[in-house]
Amino acid sequence: MRVLNLDNSDLLTLIPDISGLPNLEEFSIQNGEELIAIDKSVGFLGKLKILRFICCAKIRIVPPLSLASLEELEFSHCYSLESFPLVVNRFFGKLKILRVIKCTKIRTIPTLMLPSLEELDLSDCTSLESFPPVVDRFSNKLKTMSVRSCINLRSIPLLKLDSLEELDLSDCISLVSFPLVVDGFLGKLKTLSVQWCGNLRSIPPLKLDSLEKLDLSYCGSLESFPLVVDGFLGKLKTLSVQWCDNLRNIPPLKLDSLETLNLSNCRSLESFPEILGEMRNVRFVYLNGTPIKELPFSLQDLTPPKTLCTG
Repeated sequence: MRVLNLDNSDLLTLIPDISGLPNLEEFSIQNGEELIAIDKSVGFLGKLKILRFICCAKIRIVPPLSLASLEELEFSHCYSLESFPLVVNRFFGKLKILRVIKCTKIRTIPTLMLPSLEELDLSDCTSLESFPPVVDRFSNKLKTMSVRSCINLRSIPLLKLDSLEELDLSDCISLVSFPLVVDGFLGKLKTLSVQWCGNLRSIPPLKLDSLEKLDLSYCGSLESFPLVVDGFLGKLKTLSVQWCDNLRNIPPLKLDSLETLNLSNCRSLESFPEILGEMRNVRFVYLNGTPIKELPFSLQDLTPPKTLCTG
């Protein structure tokens, strides 16, 4: 047997010894509402590639894991899970996907070695206080990272994110500083969401050559727009910084591809940012609720189907 799926096993309370399934490659259980115990054999399946526990609300402890072939590990909506399982030698050499979503009792994740990781999702882990220490600060393969709604997360350590394409830090209301990135390089990042981070005051200089969407909305303590290397955001299509009450200025930017600009309700922003070059593709500009009175010449003639909202 290579696949064992126990989804919707409403009466299952115990996962028994499955050491007799040495060729198992995928083990998944979803909606195991009564599951409370997992035999230690689950953690020692040498060929297992996928392990998922989803909506197993009564699981408190997962036994140690020594899974040399594991590529995907998911714990989602396991509301009673008190801690991330012990990983033997701290090594997940082949792991590509790690999801720990809405596990609301987990406070920490231990140090791990994740040289092959491509996706990390820790969303809605509302008790998580510290970002997992990662040996070598991740590989050059990580493409997606989310810590959305980790409301007790205060800081993220120095990271190397050369291959990252999507980063979501939204609703991290205790986060006081943006993670430092090695050399400020996020050259492949396409989407950066930092909404509702009410204690975030600044973002360090970054290189964002590939960025297409940037959302800093509702960051009420943000005082300065991140310095972008060479001011270059040439691929950016959407820029939203609405309701950033303490934002006073935005540095010169190159926005050749911009389609939507939303600066609404930035009540301390007194002047429109200097634009390097032209914004020929812009369709929507929202400035309502700002004290901005003067627009660059290129925006003064916006007419339908283009929209300019002021006042």
